[in-house]
Amino acid sequence: MHGAHTVVAVTTTEQIAACERTFRRYGLPLLVHGHSARRDIFGRAAPFLVVVLLLEAMATVQLSWPWWLNLLAVLGVMLALGASYAGLNVLRGRRWSTLPQDVGGPELVFFVLAPAVLPLLFGGQWLTGAVNALVNIMILLLVWAVVGYGLAATLWWGMSRVGTELGASLVRLIRFLPLLLIFSIALFYNAEVWQVFDHTPGVSDVILGIFFAALILLILSMRLRAETQELLTRAEAQQDPGTQLPPLSRAQELNVTAMVGANQLLQVIVVSVGVGVFFFALGVLTITPGVLQEWGIDGGTWQVDLTFWGETLQISQTLLRVSVALATFTGLYYAISVLTDAVYRSDFVDEMVTKMADVTAHRVIYHQLLDRQTETAPHP
Repeated sequence: MHGAHTVVAVTTTEQIAACERTFRRYGLPLLVHGHSARRDIFGRAAPFLVVVLLLEAMATVQLSWPWWLNLLAVLGVMLALGASYAGLNVLRGRRWSTLPQDVGGPELVFFVLAPAVLPLLFGGQWLTGAVNALVNIMILLLVWAVVGYGLAATLWWGMSRVGTELGASLVRLIRFLPLLLIFSIALFYNAEVWQVFDHTPGVSDVILGIFFAALILLILSMRLRAETQELLTRAEAQQDPGTQLPPLSRAQELNVTAMVGANQLLQVIVVSVGVGVFFFALGVLTITPGVLQEWGIDGGTWQVDLTFWGETLQISQTLLRVSVALATFTGLYYAISVLTDAVYRSDFVDEMVTKMADVTAHRVIYHQLLDRQTETAPHP
């Protein structure tokens, strides 16, 4: 009897693990029972965080120092990091050599403060220390968002279907193509546009990129919550009427919302990149050095000349800037169309309902398996 229980427990555990892998593959890690930030977010990201710490140890290098002094400084920082972490393990009642797997508050504080304090000890580099601390806080926030809400898995799943996504996005784009094509080509062959981006400071490129990215995200998020509720309702309606399924928690609903938003954003990115590559290639072939000279375009801080069938073609910084600008404008236009076009939204929701129905079916099985595991677990 005990042996039979053992076989059932192992089989159930394997099935539970398979369901959890499905949730993570779809970018929904919060659907996993007992999900923990210590283990499932920062614990999974621990190898990456260790690499960041080691790279930041190289920040103690000073070009004005001799090579042997830089080497000693880097080795000293690494030894100090290792000794500090070993001491932290001892204080927490663990072996000094325990690798970071369950990453809690003390480890996160160590990750932020250690790279800030050590440059002060090795060279009095207070500015480097402050920058390291600020960067590490931003890294932890990014890890929490990307790993905690499965954005990396969602984008990876989407990239594996990039051919399908590109085809579907371009088919939807055909509805808006005539006006968009006329608008984009007219801008591309406009000398004033090239003159503007020929003299744009680099910091302006960064600011404009952040502004348009934030604007696209704002537009995509306007109806995101309503769409998520609709697809959850439709996905659950496809299950058997008598199926008992616990409602999603607020965090789990937010995870589903992030997954839906990431899929929409991926389509915008695919369309934008496709348009950017098209105009970049078109510019290489048609915007020759003679045309740039006639327009009074310098080409930016760098240019690369190419010879093609005896003709001189040119790749320049200005061409790259103009192509990226048109790709960004196209992405913004596509995001607005996504928000306003009822046919597109219906197609997208139908596609996501199919995906979420599979997730819901796995949730039903998953909770049944958890109940079975609880029932067969030995009682003390």
